[in-house]
Amino acid sequence: MRIDRNSGLVRQCIVGLTLTAMGTVGSTSMAAGTTTLFEQPSESGIANHIYVAHVDNGGLPKGSFNLIVFQKDPFTPTGHLVPTSWNAGSKTGFVPTSPSTAQLGFRNQVGTTTAQMEGDTVGVYLNSKDLPTTVANSKMMITPEYKFQSGAESVPFAHSTSVLNGEMDVQVPVAVGPHTYVVADLTFVDPNGVRISYNVTLFHNGAHPSVPSSRYDAVDNYYMMICPLGTDTHFLTKASTSASSTGTPWLGWRHFQWSIDHAQFVAAINRLAAQYPNKVQTTDPTQYVFAGIHLNAEFHYQPEPAELGWSMRGLKLWSSW
Repeated sequence: MRIDRNSGLVRQCIVGLTLTAMGTVGSTSMAAGTTTLFEQPSESGIANHIYVAHVDNGGLPKGSFNLIVFQKDPFTPTGHLVPTSWNAGSKTGFVPTSPSTAQLGFRNQVGTTTAQMEGDTVGVYLNSKDLPTTVANSKMMITPEYKFQSGAESVPFAHSTSVLNGEMDVQVPVAVGPHTYVVADLTFVDPNGVRISYNVTLFHNGAHPSVPSSRYDAVDNYYMMICPLGTDTHFLTKASTSASSTGTPWLGWRHFQWSIDHAQFVAAINRLAAQYPNKVQTTDPTQYVFAGIHLNAEFHYQPEPAELGWSMRGLKLWSSW
């Protein structure tokens, strides 16, 4: 009998190990009844934590926290970013103590697209002027991302009392363009490789989203459940201490926190299965592994120019029961 990581036997073992871990309070547990799945690390600088898609080899990193640049630098022959020393914090809200080790950008000049990482904080400023208007999809993004290593993914909804929790502090001082937004994006994968993107919407420039929606992203092959962080509790619940989704930029840290319980996750996958019956076929929540998270902070800019400046700290995800 052939056994691979998607077989039922392996998946049953993953579920069993998750249940065992949930019942044990160890060094990785936050408290009785909780288990930390990911906590944003503190880093001394950005140099070893940035990956340029379509330039760097080996595929997107797994098992480490990185900033992923989805467009190569058009101003360098290699496509890699260069050190920048300008005050990018005037756009992101985050001023590192050592810009020379914390910042990489498209050009070493004021106003260029720049990524930041220092301590437990990351920041990004995007400027559409740095890319030609013929870029496919007219999309620009640099995202902080953590993907679990293959075989190390958890099963957050292994039993009926399972709850998946998340939190972070965010500020978005600069936003230009109607298709400019910041979303916490949780990825789940079923045994057939179907990917569910669970979007926690924090910001959409000029809009005040309040009603959940769902759609298919053909470019990245994701089935998306889009959930503004507010009063609606069909698919997630906003913590009492959390800020709500907004359409207005702001300077200064705001705390965002949410939870997704077993019933809410079931409601989400049932909705997607009803909308895409020949594609999303798994409605058993114990069959979904949690593959990773990224901050989907981006814009689509053509024909209008666009900008986005944001920073994030203290990203944490944990299971409770």
